[in-house]
Amino acid sequence: MMQATPKWSIDINSPFLGSDEMRRADGQGLWEYFNSAGIDYKKEDFPFLTNHKVPRVKRLFDFGEFLHLSGKGEALSYLYSGLGKVWNYVGPVLDRELPHGFNDHTDRHTLWVTQTAVELLSRAGRSYKNGEDLYDSQSEVLLTLVGMTHDLGNLVDRKSHSMYSAWLLSRLFGNTEIHQKEWRSVLYTILFHEEPMLVDLSVNLSSGIPLQWALVAADKMHVGRDRIGDRSYESGIANNALEEDVHILLNALIVRSAWVMAANSYVWHLDFEIEQLQDKFASFTKGNGRIWVPKAFHAKYIAGQSYREIFTEMFLELYEARIRMAAMSIFLLYPYINRFQVFLSDAKRIPGQVAPGEMLVCEVVR
Repeated sequence: MMQATPKWSIDINSPFLGSDEMRRADGQGLWEYFNSAGIDYKKEDFPFLTNHKVPRVKRLFDFGEFLHLSGKGEALSYLYSGLGKVWNYVGPVLDRELPHGFNDHTDRHTLWVTQTAVELLSRAGRSYKNGEDLYDSQSEVLLTLVGMTHDLGNLVDRKSHSMYSAWLLSRLFGNTEIHQKEWRSVLYTILFHEEPMLVDLSVNLSSGIPLQWALVAADKMHVGRDRIGDRSYESGIANNALEEDVHILLNALIVRSAWVMAANSYVWHLDFEIEQLQDKFASFTKGNGRIWVPKAFHAKYIAGQSYREIFTEMFLELYEARIRMAAMSIFLLYPYINRFQVFLSDAKRIPGQVAPGEMLVCEVVR
């Protein structure tokens, strides 16, 4: 019989993670790191941290109290009251990882993931845990918790961010002992929302729980313009951002993404658009209101390929692993779904033309 929550081999209270001090993975305190990295900050933006030279994490939250909140709205209010503006700082920290900045990990990302994960699990009609229980308010608040906090560990370290996100929660929340089933589900989901941790600890996604599958699917499907980080906008085509970082280019060409159910299929729609649409995308244009594409991209267009065909090739090459992980999570959530399809839609193309308005990017079959 499948366990309600599989066991894992990381001890959150081990000597390595046993402190309540907020330090970077190399031992540098968070305030010191911000100063050395040139990241402007206000300590009042971190109500969960002390003012010590090396800040300590305060135990602000009561897990039992959190479990009795009515749903996503109350859960969000609860988390924001204690975590303040911490999400605003994940972006600047990650931006130092790459020349043109990292994809967005502020609450633009976590709010999208939370909403999508809630939609996925509620549509499946499943509780956060394995078994026959139906979706309920407790499942919703737990999804809100993992959706909003799964990436906060990036403040400590990118490579092991899922482990540090779980560590941070273990310091923020008290009253977990009498709610072990729910608490372990939260830690498990956050620890294993990324493929490297699954691989490193030989954990199979299929041995997980619905809470995890909903988070993973939502996290992997968040692509598009709102995933572009602030530093990437600042870099723009003036600094060859679109030419040197294909992630930025692909996200710039997707206005939004959404999902729908079809007969025995789950369909992920990517809304393709070459137009600028928003003021902040001016740095990705040359003043003509259209997203500028690199020379190699344009050369393929001159050779006869449509922009959407070129995009599709690049998208599959870059995101194949992401697509497969999302598809597997969807298959686990919805046993009756046999196909995971990715479609690219261009609203300005008329059906029936030589260049159709919608094309199948790929299909994963169970």
